[in-house]
Amino acid sequence: MTKKWLNSYVEELTLQPLGSLRLDCPVCQKKNTFSVRDTGYERMYNCFYANCDAKGRTGKRLTTTNARSVMQHPKPTLQTKPKDRPFEIPHTFVPLTRSQKAVDLVRNNYAYSAYLNNAVDIMYDIRQDRVVFLVRDDKNVVDAVGRSLTNRKPKWYRYGNSSRPFICGDSRIGLLVEDCFSACSVFFLSVTGIAILGTNLLQSHIDVLKQYKKIVIALDKDATLKAVDLSRKISQYVNCSVAFLPDDLKNLKDEERERTIRKYID
Repeated sequence: MTKKWLNSYVEELTLQPLGSLRLDCPVCQKKNTFSVRDTGYERMYNCFYANCDAKGRTGKRLTTTNARSVMQHPKPTLQTKPKDRPFEIPHTFVPLTRSQKAVDLVRNNYAYSAYLNNAVDIMYDIRQDRVVFLVRDDKNVVDAVGRSLTNRKPKWYRYGNSSRPFICGDSRIGLLVEDCFSACSVFFLSVTGIAILGTNLLQSHIDVLKQYKKIVIALDKDATLKAVDLSRKISQYVNCSVAFLPDDLKNLKDEERERTIRKYID
């Protein structure tokens, strides 16, 4: 595709020198996937959606005017995450039972018990063919996370702009995990599953974790070193330990999952 119109679009955005923006992509229309950064003499942009090719730079040259502007603005620190916007559930979200394949995926990943007991809201996206987990802030739905039932990329897709973790349960002991299935798989253990949807720890995650009496980090087996690193950060705010797993939580049978986790929460 020609990038002339996209460059013009990026150049017209209101953005301070050395500043950055995160907004909806003008090409693929995905929410909050389009990043723009001003270097002082050009603007670099990129869409993080896997199937979108919106990427480039405007090629603006450094002028006396914007050079003076750059010198007057200190280099920014970490970008502040925008506040959660109200999330409207798309009309393509239907009850989970509309797709047997979706039900089977939830059941095979040990999340069905939490679903049947109304501990979580799990739906099916008929347009994207995804199992969808609704993310709540207390009683309000602030986002949704979808897991593809096919080879569609990305495998996990966040529909809104919230960075709030997905939570399953109401215990004061939290089990920090990577994905929604793992968070739901510990429902019967009377702990709260907290999925940060990856291994990167955000300030918004810490704000949630501080509310718990104890946090046990149980990332997937291949992320054990990352779990140890996270424990150093989280332990500054709350009692924290690392669970060393024989396999990913969602791959363990109920008995083995309970036996493994009980060692860290009892």
